[in-house]
Amino acid sequence: MPEIDRTSRLYPYEQIAAWITHRIHNGDLRPGMPIPSETTLQQEFPGTARTTIRRAVRHLRDLGLVETLPRRGTYVLPPQDHQ
Repeated sequence: MPEIDRTSRLYPYEQIAAWITHRIHNGDLRPGMPIPSETTLQQEFPGTARTTIRRAVRHLRDLGLVETLPRRGTYVLPPQDHQ
């Protein structure tokens, strides 16, 4: 189970985004697949606020790695769409 390193220079949302990014680049999360839900991410990173999870997902969207479809979830974009 991943953990937030409270001594890291990275903010918790950046650490969560990096973990998801690693899973995308590693092939665990392929294009078109949903990333874990907010609830699942909170279970993966116990003690993390939902706002932190949302900020991590927003960061991934800003990087062009994922897209969020209203009421459907957040999905990995194909590599050619990554910035």
